[in-house]
Amino acid sequence: MIDIIIPVYNTPTNDLERCLQSIQNQTSSNYLVHIIDDGSNEETKNYLDEFVANKDNFTVTHIPNGGVSNARNIGIDISTNEYLAFVDADDTVERNFIEESYKLIKDNNLDIVIGGYNEIKNNEITKVRQSMPGLHIYEGETIINFFEKLLTSKTNETNQEIGDCPTGRIYTRIFSRKSLGDLRFNKNIKMSEDTLFMIDYMDKVKRIGVTNSIWYNYYINDYSISNGTKKEKMINNIQGFIEEITK
Repeated sequence: MIDIIIPVYNTPTNDLERCLQSIQNQTSSNYLVHIIDDGSNEETKNYLDEFVANKDNFTVTHIPNGGVSNARNIGIDISTNEYLAFVDADDTVERNFIEESYKLIKDNNLDIVIGGYNEIKNNEITKVRQSMPGLHIYEGETIINFFEKLLTSKTNETNQEIGDCPTGRIYTRIFSRKSLGDLRFNKNIKMSEDTLFMIDYMDKVKRIGVTNSIWYNYYINDYSISNGTKKEKMINNIQGFIEEITK
C-alpha cells in the first residue's frame, strides 16, 4: 500500500477538491491519504473534516502552522506503509499513478520510481516534462549519472535518456520507506526544500527507476508560495538554500 501525504495551508476549496477527487479517481484503491492541515483557516479546516468523514482511506491531522517541510515530516512520521508519495494540495495526479508506479517499483525492486508531469497554467498544458520512452534504471556506479542531472538540471551523454524528467522534485514519484530511513525535510529553508531533500536522499538510495509515464499535473497559481514571495524574502530564502547545499 502507498501512503500519500498532502500538506494543506488555506488552499482554495475548488483546488483542494480537484486534488482530492483526482486521488479518488485512481484505478487502484491501494492507498491511504494523510492530509496534514498546517494551521489553515476555519473554512479549509471544516471542509477537510467534512471530506474525510466516513472515508476509510483518507485522514486529516490538524497542526499549528509550521511550514510545508514540517507538515511533510509529520506526514512521514504518522504514515506506516511500505511506500509513500507526496502531492501538493493544488495539484492533481493522473488516474493510473498509484497502479502503475506501484507495479514498477515492486516488479523492478526499486527504492524510488520517478515519472513525468504536465505544467498547467490557465487550465492549459504549457509544458510536458518526461524522460525518453521506457524504464531507465540507475544503480551502483550509474547512480552518479542521475545525480549529475539532479545537481545541474542538464543531461549529457551518460544520462540523456532522463530527458526533461524532473529529478529535483518530490512529486511525480513514490519512495520506498526503507530507503528513506530517518531522512526528513529541512525546516530551516523556505524554498527548494524538495531539491535539498532529493540531494540528501542520494546518500540512501541504491536503485532508481525513471519512466516516461506522465503521472502528475502541476498547476501554476498566483497564490502559491513560490509565486507570491516578495523579492527581499526570496533573496533570503535563496541564500539559506545555498548555505544548506554548501554544508
